[in-house]
Amino acid sequence: MFAAEACGSLLLVLAVFGLFILFLYALFPSGTPLRELVDSQIEPGEGKNKLLAVAEATLSSLQRDVRCRRGNSIAWGGARQGMQLYSQDAVQTFDRSGASITFGGSDRLDLGSNSLVVVTRLNAREEAGPRSYRVQVDGELRGSLAAGRKLQMEFAAAGHLARIVPGAARFRFTKNGDRGESLAVYAGEVRVEGEGREVRVPAHFGVTLQKGVAVGAAVPLPGAPLLREPDPEPYRYRLLPPRVRFRWSGPVGDYHLQLSREEQFRSCLIDQRVRVPEFVTGKLADGSYFWRVSRLEEGMEGDFSRVGRCRLQQVLTPPKLQVGFPAESPAAGPYTLAGQSEAGTRVFVNGAEVDCERTGSFQHRLLLKPGVNLIRVEALDPAGNASYASRVVYGKAEQRDSEAAP
Repeated sequence: MFAAEACGSLLLVLAVFGLFILFLYALFPSGTPLRELVDSQIEPGEGKNKLLAVAEATLSSLQRDVRCRRGNSIAWGGARQGMQLYSQDAVQTFDRSGASITFGGSDRLDLGSNSLVVVTRLNAREEAGPRSYRVQVDGELRGSLAAGRKLQMEFAAAGHLARIVPGAARFRFTKNGDRGESLAVYAGEVRVEGEGREVRVPAHFGVTLQKGVAVGAAVPLPGAPLLREPDPEPYRYRLLPPRVRFRWSGPVGDYHLQLSREEQFRSCLIDQRVRVPEFVTGKLADGSYFWRVSRLEEGMEGDFSRVGRCRLQQVLTPPKLQVGFPAESPAAGPYTLAGQSEAGTRVFVNGAEVDCERTGSFQHRLLLKPGVNLIRVEALDPAGNASYASRVVYGKAEQRDSEAAP
C-alpha cells in the first residue's frame, strides 16, 4: 500500500506540473530563439534586406559603455572598436561614455554621453551619385564633414529635419530638455525644416528645436571665453598633488570644460558642465595637460576657447646647496656668508629668510660673537623638498695690547 500511495502522489505531481507548463505556453507564446537574437547582432540582414547589407560606416573609437543594435534585431549588444555599421543600425552611449562613427576620410560623427543615433541609408538602391544618409539624433552629437565629401547628410532631431549644405561643415546637437535639441553650427551651413517652416542656420549661429513647435530664427552663438591660464611654470609637488585652478573670463552661467592629456581632446580626463568661470581640482598626477572651455546659452554651445596648458611635476630630490662657511676659529665680528642653491628655492639662515638671485645664489651678513656660533642654512624648493647645511665655529675676540706696568 505504501508503494501504491507513492506512485499515486508522483503521478499527481506530474499532472499538476504538466498543466502549469500548458498554462505558461498559453500565457507567454514563444518568440525568437536566443541563438537567432545573438546571431542578428553580428551579421547584417539577409533575404529581402540583402540590398541593405552593405557597410555604410565604421565605429572607429569607443569610450566606456557603448551598445549597438542591428537594424534587423530587437536586441542590444556590446559594441567594439572597428565594428562596421549597416543601414538602420543604432548606437547608444551611457554615462561618461562616447563613440565616433566615420564614413570614410575625415567625415565623422562623435557621440557624447547618454546619446542615441540611428543611421539610415536613403538611396541604397542607387549605385550612381553620392550616398545619402539620415541620422536620427537623441542626445549629444558633434559632426565634422569635409568639403570634398561624397555623401549627403540630414539629421532628424526633436521632430525637425536638418540638412547639411554641401561643403565643409562642423556642427553640434545638444539635448535641451525632454522634448528638445539645440543645434549649433560652427562652419558651413544647415537648413532646418519642420512644422511648415524652413530656417537657414549659417556658421556661428544656432537654433532651438522643440517637438510640435516651429523652429525660430537663428541666433548668434556665445563667444569663446578668454582663458586666464595657470602659472606657466610647472606645479611642483613632493607627495600630494597641488590644487590647480583653471580660470576664464565671463559671468556666472553654463560652461563646458574639457581637460585632456592630448591636445586633440580625443579622450578627456575631465568633461563636464560648470556654473562659475573657474574650476579647481587636486586630483591631477605628474604630467602635462591641455584644457579648453566653451559657453552655453539656451542650450546652444559656442566655440571652444584657445587651448590652455598646465604641467605638474613631482620632485623628490632635495635641492643642491653649497655654503661658504667661515673657518673653524674666525675672528668675532661681521662675516658675509655666501652660497649657491637652485633657481626658485627659498634660503633660510638661522631661521631667517634671505634674498636670493634668480640663479639661486645668495649672500647674508652675519655677526659672529666671541665663543660658540651655530650657523644653520636651509634650502626649500617649491615642491617642499629641503636641504640642510650647518657648522659650529668658535669666534675669537680681538686681542688688545695691555697697558705697560708702572
